[in-house]
Amino acid sequence: MNYTKSKIFNITLKNLRVSVGIQNANQSNKNTIVLNEFYDSAREQVLKDFDWNFANYYRELSLTGNIPLNPKFLYEFDYPNDCLFAREILPYADRNIVEFEIAANSSGQKVINTNITPAVLRYTKSVDNETFFSTEFVMALCWYLAFLAAPAITGNRNIQSDCLSVYTSILAKAKAMNASEGFIRNTDNCSWLDER
Repeated sequence: MNYTKSKIFNITLKNLRVSVGIQNANQSNKNTIVLNEFYDSAREQVLKDFDWNFANYYRELSLTGNIPLNPKFLYEFDYPNDCLFAREILPYADRNIVEFEIAANSSGQKVINTNITPAVLRYTKSVDNETFFSTEFVMALCWYLAFLAAPAITGNRNIQSDCLSVYTSILAKAKAMNASEGFIRNTDNCSWLDER
C-alpha cells in the first residue's frame, strides 16, 4: 500500500479519537498545523527506534584526514548527511565486531571514529518519501505522532498516555515482523558443519 502524508495524518487523527479528517497535509486548520509541526520529529524518532528494513543503508565512509581526538581510535570518518542512526561498521576478515564511536572533531563536525579502513557503515537512512514506508512503520508512526500531538489537539493527557502505550506495543510487533524478513547465515556458530 502506498502512503501519503495526508493518509498518515488521518490515521493519526483517528488514533486521537478525532472524527473529522483532513483533505490534504497543507490545510491551514489547527489539527493539520499541529501535525505538521510534530511530523518530522516523529518520523525521525520512529526511524531511530528500530532498524527498519526499508531505511537500511550501506555506505563506504570517507576519511576526514584528521587524527581522532579520542586516542583509542586510529581513523576519523565523515558522518553521512542522510544518516539518522549509525548501526554498525561491517566487520571483515577475522573481526566479528568493529568498535566505533560518534563524536565531534576539533572543528565541531559530527564524525565517526574507528580502527579500520576502509570502513563500511550500515545505518538508518533519513527516509522522507512516504511511498517507501512499510505498513508496520506507518502504524507505529501514527501512534507516536498521536502521542506528540495529543496535548495540543485533544488536551487530554490520558489519550496521550494511551497513544504511547499503543506505540510501544505496535513497535514491538513491527520489530518481530521486520526481523523475520530475510536470512543471513551465522557462520560463527557453524564450525561443526565445516568438520563434517
